[in-house]
Amino acid sequence: MIATGTATHTTTGTATHTTTGTAPGVAPRTAALSDLPQPSGTARALRYAMHTSRMTLTNVFFMAFSIAMPVGMYLLFGTMFGDQADGTARGMIMVNMAAYGGLGTAITAGTQIQEDQRNGFLRQLIVAGLSPRSFLIGSVLAASVVIAPALLAVGVVGLATGVEADPLSFLATIAVLWLGLLPTILIGIALGMLLTGGAASAGGVVTLMGMAVLGGLWLPLEMFPDWMQTIGKALPSHWIAKLGTWALYGGELPVTGLLVIGIWTLVLGVICAVSLNKAIGLTRR
Repeated sequence: MIATGTATHTTTGTATHTTTGTAPGVAPRTAALSDLPQPSGTARALRYAMHTSRMTLTNVFFMAFSIAMPVGMYLLFGTMFGDQADGTARGMIMVNMAAYGGLGTAITAGTQIQEDQRNGFLRQLIVAGLSPRSFLIGSVLAASVVIAPALLAVGVVGLATGVEADPLSFLATIAVLWLGLLPTILIGIALGMLLTGGAASAGGVVTLMGMAVLGGLWLPLEMFPDWMQTIGKALPSHWIAKLGTWALYGGELPVTGLLVIGIWTLVLGVICAVSLNKAIGLTRR
């Protein structure tokens, strides 16, 4: 009886002393982690943009296709029609094909958001604290990075095959095309949020073809019936190319194009924000 009581007392006393006395005043690990400074919304958006850009740029097949297609079409059309209009047609073809390459890459990169939603990566990001606005900004930044190689590739091949442009005009043309493609990035994101599965990719292809043809990137808009010209002049793809040509050769600034691109950007931005909130709401349930 005495031995049993002594053992019990010793064990209990030692355990109590060890639990409460070895690390007095130390906060639990969870509390310590919560006290760490959290990254800002801008930092989270940049991290997501860097992650997505890296994943897309390392997709060799996608990048090769997005560059080879517009470059090949530029070489084809340039060989057929490049010498017209005292050679300026070659520069216009370069601008149109660069716009087409950027358009295809922007829409395709935007629809990749569907993959993030499907495999649960979007849910992980939201749980980790990424806000919808930061996610949208990060997606736009990532797509903006991805479209640059297509623009530069067509532009460099254009200079190498006879397009005459001073360095400042060339860089201004690439910059104008790059900035003008913003609404097309939002189109891809909207398709990725509104459509599911393979429908997002199919919708991206249909949209790309429609905007390329009706926007006059493959053939001059003047060759189409009046009703098709009316539709084409309401599309951002048409004015992206017009603004690029203006940056390359000068002339009167197409103010209407700035207005059309601005309206598309504003409307699509609202659609993307609303669609993203719905997707996040569904993911959280």
